[in-house]
Amino acid sequence: MGKYVSLANGVGAFAVIAVFVLQLIWVPSFAATWDMVDFALGVLHFDMYQMQPHFPGYPYFILGGKALHLFVDDPAQALTLFNIFLYGSAIIPLFLLVKRMTVPSYAMMATAFIYTSSFTILMVNQPMSEGAALGMMWWYIWSLVFAKEKSHNAYLILPLFLFSLLLGIRLSYLVLGIGILMVIYSKWKSGMLKVLDMLVYILIAILFQLLWVSGISISEGGYGSFLRLALSFTNGHFQEWGGAIGASDLSMSERFFKLLFVNTIWVGSAGESLLLLLCLVVGLSVFRNSSIGKYYLTRLMLILLGSYFLWAIFAQNVMKPRHALPLIGMSLFLIAGALFSRRRSKGVSLFLILFLLLQVFHTSKLLYTHTSETPAVYQMADYLEGEGRPLVVYTWEESRVLEYLAVPFTHKKVQTYEVFATDAGYYPDRDIYLTDKVVEGFKDQGISVDEFIKVEKHFHSSELTDPIYHDLTLYKWEKPRKEEE
Repeated sequence: MGKYVSLANGVGAFAVIAVFVLQLIWVPSFAATWDMVDFALGVLHFDMYQMQPHFPGYPYFILGGKALHLFVDDPAQALTLFNIFLYGSAIIPLFLLVKRMTVPSYAMMATAFIYTSSFTILMVNQPMSEGAALGMMWWYIWSLVFAKEKSHNAYLILPLFLFSLLLGIRLSYLVLGIGILMVIYSKWKSGMLKVLDMLVYILIAILFQLLWVSGISISEGGYGSFLRLALSFTNGHFQEWGGAIGASDLSMSERFFKLLFVNTIWVGSAGESLLLLLCLVVGLSVFRNSSIGKYYLTRLMLILLGSYFLWAIFAQNVMKPRHALPLIGMSLFLIAGALFSRRRSKGVSLFLILFLLLQVFHTSKLLYTHTSETPAVYQMADYLEGEGRPLVVYTWEESRVLEYLAVPFTHKKVQTYEVFATDAGYYPDRDIYLTDKVVEGFKDQGISVDEFIKVEKHFHSSELTDPIYHDLTLYKWEKPRKEEE
């Protein structure tokens, strides 16, 4: 153990402990987006037909939230704490992986560099499944390397089981299953696995996945019911405003730029900090010479990273940087491997220490802001509640949050102008409000309502925590009622 004792590793251990403690201190109680509300309601009462949560149910994530809800009243905080603890546990597999590629005196520091990533920590401290999934992803990747290095084939069962836990937390990490195929192929090529053995392990993998699929199917009325839920969700999710691919009109080149340079580098790796980005660029340009290319782990990580990048381009919503979290984590892993793969001079070591401490400071600042700043949708709810007059507000996804907050005023989700025009006529004596997303939806349908609305209030919160609804404009409907008829 003496070879791991160093100032750099001491700073790394301090960084991990400090960030973990701050995560526990600054746990927000907000469920400020549609998905967050889905998860929070799922902790209170699991019902996929009521979108509590939405398909595919995220059973292991909800189960973790339910377990902590026994001790924490707020379901959103219970889910966030589950994220924090599961991601915190990932420090073990991260260290076990990192130490294979780095000088021992830098191993803990390199681990901290990955673990304390500002945007990653910020996403872990939300009641969304990404935080828990990232923690399980590192356990899964470690199990792949562990099983590859063991001569007994039975060790393959470990990554098969952990992969089922990963998908039961977040199904969109499905493409990472290519790692299992790599390990199986490697063992087959070396003569350790026969074709029959391969089929047996593939069957075991399917059975592990059926554990959570069957559990959800039984709770929702059977496999047929589960399949209908899947089809209804995917149709709506990809076609409505705010869905996945269909939500944006970005070209393939724009999607590529958004995913790589904005989501992965600027937001994900630098946390929208110019100083952190500059340190990253300097580090990569000065310390590009490394020996990490000779490791099997490097090849595995590159294939997983490339596979997920293609998956994110074609099957994820690039407007939400959190969908790039696996890319961010694996990219930082490779960068850390390159930075810390050789012994450095005192000056270089000091630079790396300052780099890490700067990242910890930025992460802490983001965590505090995230806890202390009220989300834009919550601000709007407080404003309308204080109006003291009968009113109706027409929204899009914000309606889910207003429902969760049990606001005392009438709010309705609307998608077409025809529905709005008809419904608004039922409230001749009430003030009518619309959110900017509704107005934009009308414009997308070829209907401009600019002459009939005026800006009532602007609300703003952090774009990092909510890239879609961080800027919210509330409009008041000024069109005379006789003209509506």
